Amino acid sequence: MDVLRCKSPKMIDKELLMHAIAYNLIRALIRDIADSYQVSIQCLSFKGTLDALCQWQTLFEINGRGKRPCNRWIRLFYEMVVSDPLIQRPDRSEPRAIKRRLKKYRLLTKPRKEMVVEPHRRYSSKSSRKHLN
Repeated sequence: MDVLRCKSPKMIDKELLMHAIAYNLIRALIRDIADSYQVSIQCLSFKGTLDALCQWQTLFEINGRGKRPCNRWIRLFYEMVVSDPLIQRPDRSEPRAIKRRLKKYRLLTKPRKEMVVEPHRRYSSKSSRKHLN
């Protein structure tokens, strides 16, 4: 969610709302799985559950056309999520860092009509004169 794809404020609000709804639905699913199998909710991984849900999505869509998926598929899905518990690593350090690299371009701080494009220093007339002399 670090990169929003919408451009208008109204659509950005909708996109943020959809991310919040999806997050809460996955958390509710994790809580239901934890309650069904009497495991601690801290033992179930959010990312693991999300990955399992993405893997099973097609199967749920095929077998649940117009109706809810059968209880057997749901039970197998729950067992798969429970069988991949979150490993507790108390001494592990997880520093926060940004993986997405910033672009090399300057920020657009003025309207486009007022923005002056400066020539690249490799291609400016002064540097070309130096190379000619």
